[in-house]
Amino acid sequence: MPINSKCTLWLFVFALAVPGRLLAQNPGKFGLLNVLRAISECAEGKQALGDFQKKADAKREELEKKGAEIQELERQLQSQGRTLNDDSKAALTRSIDTKRTELQRAGDDAQKEFGQLQNEILSRIGNKIGPFVQQYANEGNFTLIVDSSNQNSQVIYFDPAIEITEDIIKRVDAALAPSAAAPAAKK
Repeated sequence: MPINSKCTLWLFVFALAVPGRLLAQNPGKFGLLNVLRAISECAEGKQALGDFQKKADAKREELEKKGAEIQELERQLQSQGRTLNDDSKAALTRSIDTKRTELQRAGDDAQKEFGQLQNEILSRIGNKIGPFVQQYANEGNFTLIVDSSNQNSQVIYFDPAIEITEDIIKRVDAALAPSAAAPAAKK
């Protein structure tokens, strides 16, 4: 049974098990938070993800250069293939194969490295945002806050009035921006 069906089944069972008047007496307050947006739009997130993008762009350019070198060698082999002796042709073919393998490995390594770096950034900033969400929920007497950036949340519709992402971003920036600005001012 797929996860989505399990969630729907449990929600249905829960709805049947909870008496309607209990929900009517205390309907609770719900909020919707797009965690990925909060992470990427807060000041620290913008800075960290901007630095990440610069590193990723530099690595992409490096890999593109290696790819262009391979294409040039392939053109050379194609245009000079008839004039080269067998040893030279074999050496050029080995060089192309070696460079292709190196490019593939470098691409795989970069993908792994940048995936880990991105996860580290999201985790680090997400952990900083967590206490602000907790405080906001306590102050606002929220019963439930759902992460709308999570594809498993299955949010189909929500009233924009319950969206709290902007409030969380403002709180995070107000609390963390002075500490982030202090090291930058010392430079």
